[in-house]
Amino acid sequence: MSTDADMIFSPEAMAVIGQMSLADPTLALLLQCRDLPEHWSDTDVPDDDQPWQVFERESRLRPRWGMGGMMAATREAFARVRGFDERMHTYGGEDIDFANRVKRSGHRLLWIDDPRVRMYHMWHAPTRAGVVQTPEGAAAVEANKKIVYEDKTFARNVPVWQYRLPDAPPLVTVAICTYNRAEFLRESIQSVLAQTLQDFEIIVVDDGSTDHTREVVEQFGDPRIRYFYQQQGGISAARNKAADEARGFYTAVHDDDDLMTPWRLERHFQAIHSGAHGSFGSFVNFDDHTGAMEIVASKKLNSGTIFETGGAPGHGTWLVQTDIVRRLRYDESLTSGVDNNLALRMIRSGVVMNHAGEIMMLRRTHAGRITVTDGAAQGNAARQTNLMFTYRTTKWGGDKMLAERKDDYVPVRGMDDLEALLPYLPDHLVRRTVSVMVTGEGELPWDFIDRMSSWLIERDENGTQRRLWGELEDATLADMLVLRASGAQCVISTTRRLPVSPADQSALAQESAIRTSAVAPEVTALQNVLEEYATEVGATKRQVLGWIELESVVDRPAQTIDHRVLRFDSDGRERIFCLMRFADLREADRLQAEQGWAVVNLLLAEELETALHDMTTEREFDLQELAR
Repeated sequence: MSTDADMIFSPEAMAVIGQMSLADPTLALLLQCRDLPEHWSDTDVPDDDQPWQVFERESRLRPRWGMGGMMAATREAFARVRGFDERMHTYGGEDIDFANRVKRSGHRLLWIDDPRVRMYHMWHAPTRAGVVQTPEGAAAVEANKKIVYEDKTFARNVPVWQYRLPDAPPLVTVAICTYNRAEFLRESIQSVLAQTLQDFEIIVVDDGSTDHTREVVEQFGDPRIRYFYQQQGGISAARNKAADEARGFYTAVHDDDDLMTPWRLERHFQAIHSGAHGSFGSFVNFDDHTGAMEIVASKKLNSGTIFETGGAPGHGTWLVQTDIVRRLRYDESLTSGVDNNLALRMIRSGVVMNHAGEIMMLRRTHAGRITVTDGAAQGNAARQTNLMFTYRTTKWGGDKMLAERKDDYVPVRGMDDLEALLPYLPDHLVRRTVSVMVTGEGELPWDFIDRMSSWLIERDENGTQRRLWGELEDATLADMLVLRASGAQCVISTTRRLPVSPADQSALAQESAIRTSAVAPEVTALQNVLEEYATEVGATKRQVLGWIELESVVDRPAQTIDHRVLRFDSDGRERIFCLMRFADLREADRLQAEQGWAVVNLLLAEELETALHDMTTEREFDLQELAR
């Protein structure tokens, strides 16, 4: 239950509210506020022996949606919507937004009307009136208003919920069913661990494997991964086992030989609005030998789009409420085509799944896929499922479903630039070069740093690490997980190990790099340090920024000079630099003569604005020559 610090509750209020919540967990309770007379502030209201009859007589009801004041919901509901929206850091609208989101998630709102439950508001100057006096406050209030009226999602704080309930269940269960695909499974799990949204668990159901599947799973050592072995019972039995063991409110279906795009789980929730039970997306087929890629833009999922053929969107892109899978279950009489069968039964049951307009999966094509090994059974299952769906559907009903179809497809982000997906393909298909920057408390193990082709560490004058830059060549998917765990910022340059021939896919005939080319660590370091220092000191147009290299920390300038000392450690060699701010060139010239500096590297303040965008304006000057 949430409330405000300026509210007074009647003696029985909390007990009644608690009893109502326990009696019906599907309720979300709200209480209408009663305003006490103006100037009845907290200093005028006694701490004990409240005059309840006076409060009741003198107070006035405030409009219901003018201010919430009190909102009560089950802990499960709070976890489902991921609490209050943490973007709303200034008071105003956060209670109404929370109530609306709980309602969208499936709970019923009930305004309490019970004489034993009263909430009185003590008078004070309006908070908003004070907040909007500053530009920052006014902008925050407008931002809150925009969230309340325009953001129709209900699961918030995605991908990061800073104040997550310590006992909250995972938001998502990633369900992987496998049989004798240990090496494919390794890469499949790695792609899940690399997600931008980390509030998940992974359930691996091993359907009787005889290879080293268990060892592969255990090698990850991640407590979020739970492994279940069963005697071989088929794909449907394995998927039902995953649903029974799932703790997440949603289940993301993931196959043991496919790879998730890093944004998949996060983007699912941008498409889940009121009335939707899940979402899905498009996927890209890639050839496991050549790396050739082809987009499969899934249709919207509704009765009209599946009536003709019985087709359903790619199973490995689904995110759906776990309780729906538990209730409808996969048909264990089928050996393949189980996804189509479940999809059609979900549609018949009123389940709504929205298309997210995203590429959610990289689907590996290889000789061992079910579509290859059990293609006939899969086709037969699809036909049977379609007959089940259309059975007893009149011609009028079928025509109506087809007529109600509008646009079958939605725009898919990135579908015209599949080369941008290269970094997420398996290691045997691509070569990654990663430029890395780790700041603050982030840390990489030394054996990892030793593998870098070059690296540089920035320390303060006390020797404390501030940042690390480095370049890692031929980085693996496992390396990317290490970098992610360290909080590193990465720029990836990726090329194919083998070019894709026109026979494989004409559109991929040439190699190409994605994003930004890798940058040498020394250049990246200087760019970051100079931008930070120039912004921090706020130099005027008459002032000059510069730096010198010192033999040791004790050689730093006198305290009268505004400066910062930094240490850079690269491949075991330490260099010490001093960043300084001078009033003008005359002062820089004088201090050079007094201190005996041979050369000072200058960044002229007049060029500062340009320099912040293009650090090529750095120059090296001999001050005596410049003075002449």
